Amino acid sequence: MIPAKPDISIAAPLVETPTPTLKARKPSLWIWIPWVWLFIASTRLLSRWFTPQVGVDADLSGSPLDRGVQMALIAIGLIILGGRQIQTKRILRHNRWLMVLFGYMMLSVIWSNFPAITLRRGFRSMGAFVMVLMVLTEDDPLAAIRLLLRRVYLVHIPLSIATIKYFRNIGVAYDWSGTEEMWVGLTNHKNNLGQVAMCSGLSSAWGILQDWPKKKWTLDLLLFVLTMWVLKGSKNSHSSTAILAFVASAAILFGLQFIKKRAARAKRIVLTGVIVFALVAPVMYLAFEAFNTTPVGVVLEATGRDMTFTDRTLLWTDIWNNAAKTPVLGVGFGAFWVGRLGYALYPMPNWDRKTPWRPGEGHNGFVDVYVDLGVIGVVLLLGVIASAVGSALNDLQDQFEYGRLRLVLLLSVLMNNMAESSLLNGTQSLWFIFLLVGVYVPPMIRQSRAKSPSHSADGYFRPGPVPAGA
Repeated sequence: MIPAKPDISIAAPLVETPTPTLKARKPSLWIWIPWVWLFIASTRLLSRWFTPQVGVDADLSGSPLDRGVQMALIAIGLIILGGRQIQTKRILRHNRWLMVLFGYMMLSVIWSNFPAITLRRGFRSMGAFVMVLMVLTEDDPLAAIRLLLRRVYLVHIPLSIATIKYFRNIGVAYDWSGTEEMWVGLTNHKNNLGQVAMCSGLSSAWGILQDWPKKKWTLDLLLFVLTMWVLKGSKNSHSSTAILAFVASAAILFGLQFIKKRAARAKRIVLTGVIVFALVAPVMYLAFEAFNTTPVGVVLEATGRDMTFTDRTLLWTDIWNNAAKTPVLGVGFGAFWVGRLGYALYPMPNWDRKTPWRPGEGHNGFVDVYVDLGVIGVVLLLGVIASAVGSALNDLQDQFEYGRLRLVLLLSVLMNNMAESSLLNGTQSLWFIFLLVGVYVPPMIRQSRAKSPSHSADGYFRPGPVPAGA
């Protein structure tokens, strides 16, 4: 009789192989490329540091220095995205409205009055999108966004304060009448500085709320305090639009804190609040009418403005009259605000009676899109906005902090564009911010990129370790 072999599996002790814990990767060093783009967009074009007195007309032909830097950044970005093809293609597929809008922008070269300008400004706008894709295809998009914004504003805000206090030939300017002092910091206008401070204040406040349980919010708190000093402006000149947008967005930011523990129902709660507001708003409007005023009038009066929005209504009337000539297609992307080239082509009698100069924008992002791209462009833009807000609401349920940051910054940019203009403008920091939080990143990318050991920090595929016995 053959003796049975001992059961080694029973006799030997069971040894469980420990599973390595995969930590979320830090953003790669390539994050500095979009940092450079956003920092330049938040300050001044490089050429304007050397020739600070250039106006709108100097921007028409473009600066070789600015063009060279932008092309270099875009080229590097495209190379990096070439190694992140899977993630990039998925993001593009989930943002079809934006893709169609970009395509229509470039198609407007055909009927543009200034095709070279349209082409150049179109590439700038899409260049900002390339930089944003570099951020959103990082292993952890939310961590990359936070790091990018913190790095930009930790440099921008303190330096702006230094120029306002000690280098006043850089940080302080005066209005066209020469009577009102305005803080500009590293930017070229108080409104641009206000936009930077608005985004810095919201992102740092969001960081404080996120890190409050960990008690690691000292740096964000310091940045927030410095930002509030910049946002208030000088004694007689400040950006009312940025202040109002900040206050409204900050209220939403802190209001969302109360539904954080009910994140699964966050979208339903927010939509219910919107419906309630829509029902109450007409009643409030009638109540204000009883006192011969309106809610908008009260807000404007509180900020030292009037119902003409500082004569912006004169400007909007002239723009609408010009847009009525080509209401469907528009005059071509970026082909309206072309300096003296457009004085005879686009008459503005109401504005010309008020001041001897013309601005470089329509002080309303939606009006500027209408005159450039017509009704078709406005519809496509509204599709992009609706898609962005909808996906941000969904993120409130799936990844609350990411959704909250997206929603708050989106609303702040849109509110700012009611009296300023930055939509589709590749040289404006708010267009970069809009794309940064407006572009939808599918959850499959966020989860796989943050947890998969098969991708390195530079975004290229790296084969992971082969399991034993495979």
